[in-house]
Amino acid sequence: MPENIERKVAQTILQQPEEIMVGDKVYQAAPPSAATLILVSEAVARMPKVQLDAERIVDEVLSIGRDCRPIGEIVAILILGAKGLTETRKTVKTIEKRRFWGLLKEPGQVEVEETIDHKSELAKSLLEDITPRELHNLAARLLQRSQVADFFGLTTFLTEINLLRQTREVETETTASGQ
Repeated sequence: MPENIERKVAQTILQQPEEIMVGDKVYQAAPPSAATLILVSEAVARMPKVQLDAERIVDEVLSIGRDCRPIGEIVAILILGAKGLTETRKTVKTIEKRRFWGLLKEPGQVEVEETIDHKSELAKSLLEDITPRELHNLAARLLQRSQVADFFGLTTFLTEINLLRQTREVETETTASGQ
């Protein structure tokens, strides 16, 4: 047991990537970054804003469940990180060039850039391939290692600086009404 705890502490301190299995694919969880937390915050803002009644939990969950797709997106962002959400690849596609009003056809090749949305693929897989309990545990584990408290401290500090800054000069000279 102590070896397991020591290994987890070492992974956290050294920010070693954590392997996460979703479906039949293994992902390396990205190291925490401010950009990742900002994207997670945007996805959390799309969650429904309701007060759940613990007495009627089944009814409540089923009534808002359709609006909870961002859960998969939130966990996908935490796994992939801000840099790994999309990928742009250049591929060569074969096309048919037509000349002389379509009478002559000759094959040609064109280089095309395509964007692959890894976030959508992983979010879909998370919602379809793992249980709600596993999704909850995974989200909690990833949020723990994402240094949310440090990000909160930074945003609080900067917000306070912004509040303390003088925004405009106060006029000392008064003007009589009608002038």
